[in-house]
Amino acid sequence: MTILERFREEFRKIAQREDLLSEEIQVEIKPLTAKQAIGLPERGDFPLQKGKERIIEAAFQGSKGQAFTDAFGEYRGRVADLLELDLSDPFNAPVFVASANAVLRHLGLVEGTVHCRDQEPGQCSTKLVDYLRANHPAAKSVALVGLQPALAEALVPAYDLGIADLDPDNIGQKTAGALVRDGRRELEQVTASADLVLATGSTLCNRSMDSIVAAAGGKPVVFFGISVAGAAKLLNLERYCPLGR
Repeated sequence: MTILERFREEFRKIAQREDLLSEEIQVEIKPLTAKQAIGLPERGDFPLQKGKERIIEAAFQGSKGQAFTDAFGEYRGRVADLLELDLSDPFNAPVFVASANAVLRHLGLVEGTVHCRDQEPGQCSTKLVDYLRANHPAAKSVALVGLQPALAEALVPAYDLGIADLDPDNIGQKTAGALVRDGRRELEQVTASADLVLATGSTLCNRSMDSIVAAAGGKPVVFFGISVAGAAKLLNLERYCPLGR
């Protein structure tokens, strides 16, 4: 069973316990523009601003949950319908993740399900090294899986950094002096020399999270961002997202 499927099964138990399946409750999904999602940050190189990924937002009884995806669209359905989605579909997976995040937020089981905005994305990167040093003091090298330039720049002065990404426009380029390698072909090479893996939580949505955990080979894996909010809570995954709303 994949991590995404395990998340669904744990979410199913909660939905059944809270008697959400029997109610005609609607979950509405809408894709957000970069400005709607993160406002106007100081820098212009966040992945959302490149237009290849968007945030979809689910609203559930006034609570919101978000997830990153490159499969854009809209969805509306009941909680019961969410549990029957084919999670191998590239659109359905982030729909489920965002929706589950919204429902869990409504139930008070998770926080930080909405992306930080304006100056906060930059502030997030400045807090990262302190977080890693406090929680993983023995780590000297980090594998960043999923390029986030602000995080990469924060890591380089403090750690030996390897980077893996799936975007062909990033692969082979250097960010903060570190070469971006192919996340499909070179993931194990990037993680092999690292003491710790820092991976984007959107890997839950594109169904690559399992391969990252496998490549880590028992090393600590820290997932960052909003997409993984619910899964981190229900599956005891380590998550870094200090300014999520």
